Amino acid sequence: MELWTLLGLLATISHVQAKAVFAHFMVANAINFTQETWINDISAAQAAHIDAFALNLGYGLHNYELILDDAFTVAHQHNFKMFLSFDMGQAPQWPADEIVHVIDNYATGSAYYKHHDDKPLVSTFEGGQSADVWKDVRHNAQSDFFFIPEWFSLGIEAASSSPIIDGLMSWQAWPAGAHDMNTTLDEEYIAALDGRPYIMPNWAWRGDDLWFDRWQQVLELAPEYVEIITWNDYSESHYVVPMHEDDLGIFAVGDAPFNYAEGMPHDGWREFLPYVIDLYKSGGKNASFDKEGVVSWYRLNPGSACMSGKTTPGQLASEGTNTTSPRTIMQDRIFYSALLESAADVTVSIGGANKTGSWADTPSGEKGLYHGSVPIDGKTGEVVVTLSRSGELIAQMKCQAISTDCRKNHGYNNWNAWMGSAMGEKNVTSENTSSDDKKNDSQRSTPAMTLLMGLVLLALV
Repeated sequence: MELWTLLGLLATISHVQAKAVFAHFMVANAINFTQETWINDISAAQAAHIDAFALNLGYGLHNYELILDDAFTVAHQHNFKMFLSFDMGQAPQWPADEIVHVIDNYATGSAYYKHHDDKPLVSTFEGGQSADVWKDVRHNAQSDFFFIPEWFSLGIEAASSSPIIDGLMSWQAWPAGAHDMNTTLDEEYIAALDGRPYIMPNWAWRGDDLWFDRWQQVLELAPEYVEIITWNDYSESHYVVPMHEDDLGIFAVGDAPFNYAEGMPHDGWREFLPYVIDLYKSGGKNASFDKEGVVSWYRLNPGSACMSGKTTPGQLASEGTNTTSPRTIMQDRIFYSALLESAADVTVSIGGANKTGSWADTPSGEKGLYHGSVPIDGKTGEVVVTLSRSGELIAQMKCQAISTDCRKNHGYNNWNAWMGSAMGEKNVTSENTSSDDKKNDSQRSTPAMTLLMGLVLLALV
């Protein structure tokens, strides 16, 4: 299983339009959806200030038109947008006439997301070896769409040289092994595309600090689009959806050794999205919040507790990357972020043993997002994260216990993250946060980026 959720961003330099945030949505996990379920998911996305779902659609999915009909109907009713992302990374492949059929059926609808030139946005997951299919699609589709495929398997030079693309998406944007993320590959894409749009998704192999770090990079680099990877891909452990327990049947179908998403909510990653997305969309000029709070995530099993087999080991050799033990990649730490009016104290208790936490990242002004972590140090038991200021409680979250007992996982370590949140009861009077309120990272270095002003606007996940 791929681990944790991160962000993917699209960068473009040629036009100016309102910024938008997307979430990658696995349609195959919506086979049991009713219109009411779509309403719930769309409402949750809108509450988080997400603008659209990128609908990942694999070929051969039973009743996919009924699913899409419901999706676009509800999206239209609730002023939400969606666009198609054809999954070309699985067999059987999408034939050109079927792709044309789907695009022409949905791309002209009022709920379909349009690019800056009013062209429907269409994307893919993989499919570089099927580039000729897209020539036929371009020729036969009634809709003149804006095409940004993910063709990493072709290589940057070959993919960027294709005359049928309008931009590219890369899924190879996560840190290799136990190292921090860098932007070498991203810069190669940007250079090869010569000003055309680039989507940079980042799964979390080493999740750890990346959710916080990538949003900070969004604020610093101000891309046109951001795509959260993903909304609901339970099988790869990167999801921010309010969990539907009845949609976890994929673990039985896929013959997983155990259900590593059950009881592992990731809702907390949506908690601060309204604030950070508003800050991103306004260029750092217009974001506020009315309650302070804390979110925390960590693994319920220390890395050495149980067997690591049958989980995704860092990177997959089948995807053209080297494999690394997850024990090497994932840190045994409890991570936390807080949205605060001013500096506060954080304490983490593991099995009744208190640890005084610290902030590795703070906003340059006192108001904004704070982030840090503490080592587990081999301790087990219930986790409690407490925020206080001058001895007064702000918020406290009581979390799942850390354990070395993996019997419920059939002896395997669960590398998925457990995620929780707690918001304070007291309303605060938060004025708009200015663009100066970005992190002060003097205590922990993050990957450097060199950008030429006016040449590229970069976005990452």
